[in-house]
Amino acid sequence: MYPKFIIAGDVRTGRGYLRMGMVINHKDLRVDYEKIWGGGWWARNDDDKTVILYGSSGDFGPADFSHWKMADRSLRDYSFIFTPVTGLPGNVLDTSEIEWI
Repeated sequence: MYPKFIIAGDVRTGRGYLRMGMVINHKDLRVDYEKIWGGGWWARNDDDKTVILYGSSGDFGPADFSHWKMADRSLRDYSFIFTPVTGLPGNVLDTSEIEWI
């Protein structure tokens, strides 16, 4: 099992949900026939309250964060950082308009 994420949601609204899990394949995170706007890998640090999102999904390609509109409320106090390659400096993602559900 590996720490992977996808941005998944309704193609009609374009609103995607950040779904993270420990899975073999990114497609294992998909529910029914929802639209997937890419994905990658994640590393969570509870001490620093950061989640690093990195890489790309072999199943769905790189994450398109413009569709990221919802996330699990347990992560509300975390900073999200994206980097294309783990170990390199990344960019802090803007979560000001995320709906925490």
